Amino acid sequence: MRRTVAVVLIAFGVFFLAAAPMMRTWMSSSLMKTPLDYYSETVNVAEGATYFNIEDVELVEDATLEAHATIRADVASSTDEIVVWDQFTWLKDAETDFGISSTSRRAGHDRVTGEAVDCCDSMVNEESVVQSGQAWKFPFFTEQRDYDFYETTVQEVVPMEFQGVEAVEGVEAYRFVQTVEPTVVDERTLPRSVAGLEGDGDVTGDEVFSITRTYWIEPTTGSPLKVSEDQNRVVVVDGEEVLTLLDAELVFDDESVRNAVANSEQGRTVLPLLHTTLPIAFLVVGVGFVGIAVVLYVSGRRSDHHN
Repeated sequence: MRRTVAVVLIAFGVFFLAAAPMMRTWMSSSLMKTPLDYYSETVNVAEGATYFNIEDVELVEDATLEAHATIRADVASSTDEIVVWDQFTWLKDAETDFGISSTSRRAGHDRVTGEAVDCCDSMVNEESVVQSGQAWKFPFFTEQRDYDFYETTVQEVVPMEFQGVEAVEGVEAYRFVQTVEPTVVDERTLPRSVAGLEGDGDVTGDEVFSITRTYWIEPTTGSPLKVSEDQNRVVVVDGEEVLTLLDAELVFDDESVRNAVANSEQGRTVLPLLHTTLPIAFLVVGVGFVGIAVVLYVSGRRSDHHN
């Protein structure tokens, strides 16, 4: 009888030992992919911002701005390994509804690592651009280290530095900061009077861009729960700032944060179970069954021997 029970326990033990790595690799990896039908809308808000109103040719101060961003996955262009996203962002004065700027972006990125992939007519503002580094999101099971992150305005990879762990709406998040030092990104020609310079006619200066971008990343899914972009654009003539085009710190509004936290809930609860908790439990149970089976088998042989 003991031998029969031992054989059954060994069978169960082998099953659990075999299922443990399958749980970690096959089942969890099948869920560790960015959805092919991904869609999101977010709003970043800036209080006390400054911008140049090109229509009225005046500097507007202490304004409230809103950046409305929409990301939609291009299902037809995506594959099992790569998802292609199209993003459109519209920046406006929340009080006057004046449109300050609009930007667009398209890129493919790995569904697991979040790294940009050179494919699928990637572009920034309708200009074909090869993108690299993290595109929008971080890898599943993000680590506490720096990551290369693509910056679309300067169109190059700039590191996202890990700077600590914080809570966002009660959810643990890794805080990463990307700092782009003042960089010439374009030229601007404007009337000398607008630039505050003496004389008639126009003057051409450098458009200089800088930004400090902060991401609060939910580490299991690699998704941002909150984003802050403290950006500055000025016109520089002969080494002197003559006009502020934009000075604003745009931060996810409350609804965008709540939606991001809610969207991450399934991944941050299910994936740790499949990736860590259940595989360890299956290993312990499997070893336990085999151990008990060995004890029963050995004790059964001793009992037969004595008889």
